Amino acid sequence: MLRHVILWKLKDDISDLAAVKAGIKAGLEGLVGKVPGLLRVKVQTEGLASSTADVMLDSYLTDAAALKAYATHPAHVAVANEKVRPYTASRACLDFEGEGEFGELLIERRSFRAFAETVPSPALVDEVVKAGLLAPTGRNQQSSLVIRIDDPALKEEIRAENARIMGAPPPGRPADPFYAAPVMLMVIANKKNNTATYDGSLTMGNMMIKAHELGLASCWIHRAKEEMEGPLGAKILSRLGLEGEWEGVGHLALGYAATALPPPREINPARYRAI
Repeated sequence: MLRHVILWKLKDDISDLAAVKAGIKAGLEGLVGKVPGLLRVKVQTEGLASSTADVMLDSYLTDAAALKAYATHPAHVAVANEKVRPYTASRACLDFEGEGEFGELLIERRSFRAFAETVPSPALVDEVVKAGLLAPTGRNQQSSLVIRIDDPALKEEIRAENARIMGAPPPGRPADPFYAAPVMLMVIANKKNNTATYDGSLTMGNMMIKAHELGLASCWIHRAKEEMEGPLGAKILSRLGLEGEWEGVGHLALGYAATALPPPREINPARYRAI
């Protein structure tokens, strides 16, 4: 994949700057589906006061050949000539190869089992949770629910019950099944939806990817299912004022890493088949 990034400084004498920016954005983003090999286009027109450019194009193409074809494609040339060049004072461009931001996150993300004492800000935790709540759900029923466990006593109760269910920790693992992570999230899902388990799993996946994007470490901790099936689950539902049957999908241990990022693992090619 190839990334094509451009920064434009617009002319000072533009009478309707908002309209010009809107035209650039609509024109360039509208090229997806018209230009072969152009995968994604995002035009940013609203920068902070500290910015030295007015408009940024962030685009993804399949390869260098696609970029070359894009440069001369009639649809792109028309947008450039009509909506961009007449208003441009200066232009800077950077082209580079890579997976793209999302692809890099998928490759780099790893589960951590050693957390620093530093507690992430509530704003960062909220961003992680929001990503989880944006995950797809069956028929958009949004059956999954994320619980942030703040109560220290309840945290310890969950740690103890999780450890009891797990039994003896695996060799080399600490007795605390949450690895001393400062933030504990729990994902449950309403059993009235037959996609509850899958919905909750997608929620967990989204949160782990978002955590890595924000520089946080995370680890999926199992045994939430067993917790929710016992007295602890009833206690949690009661405190939340929830009725009905809820399935425990997983916990997310969250915080800052106390160790270096493990290297990516090679994908086992036998995991992809065609028949």
